Amino acid sequence: MLAGQRFTIVVDGFNGDAGNYQLNITPIAPPGGGGQQLWLRADAGVSALFGRMSSWQDQSSWGRNATMPTAGRQPFFTPNAIHGLPVARFQGAQSMNLSPALSPTNFTFFVVGKNNDPSESFNLILGPGGSAPNNQLRWENGTHVSILGSGNNLQEITTTIGNTRVYHTLEISSDGVTALVYRDNDRDDSEDVATSGPFVLNSVGSFFSSFFLKGDLAEVLVYDQRLPEIDRFQIRSYLSNKYGLP
Repeated sequence: MLAGQRFTIVVDGFNGDAGNYQLNITPIAPPGGGGQQLWLRADAGVSALFGRMSSWQDQSSWGRNATMPTAGRQPFFTPNAIHGLPVARFQGAQSMNLSPALSPTNFTFFVVGKNNDPSESFNLILGPGGSAPNNQLRWENGTHVSILGSGNNLQEITTTIGNTRVYHTLEISSDGVTALVYRDNDRDDSEDVATSGPFVLNSVGSFFSSFFLKGDLAEVLVYDQRLPEIDRFQIRSYLSNKYGLP
């Protein structure tokens, strides 16, 4: 290990043996961009037993960890899912709670994942829980993605991005005036917005524990600003190279 380099230990139980664990030590090289609020990556900071994830540690400086103490509600740690790397797999009844909640006013989201639902139902990537306002980022169906924020008057923005049932990078940003939507580095939409207050999100994979995600999440990054193009380019390159995406 190099001096000053951060590492995360991932502990996985497997083969039905509670005493059988694998330790993976993964070097962490943070991608660019100021104002990072959340960094979840399935290849670091995962606590899993018998393939069920109880904790997903935030790799940003905020320590905004995603947790789920109830075994039946825990997503599945799935290795070698994309480009030899693992994902968190949600199968329609799993979610994790973020604490403290995300609450950016302006934002940039990066999500590497896919929608696994063969139906045309919506599937939550990030959503509300508890007494939080109804703010959502979701796969709308097999070809669209949506974002909305009743808590900060962000109107529902639904964008055609192509097949949501294959792995890709989704990027959505807002500066409070314009929202931009990208898929795999290509811009798909630009919408005028007029928001007020923060965009609050405190659940990974669910809407008030009533509607859930059927899909995979490999990596989620959230920033509290629309990042400059140079930073977004750096993060896109990092995700593209890491996951073998366009």
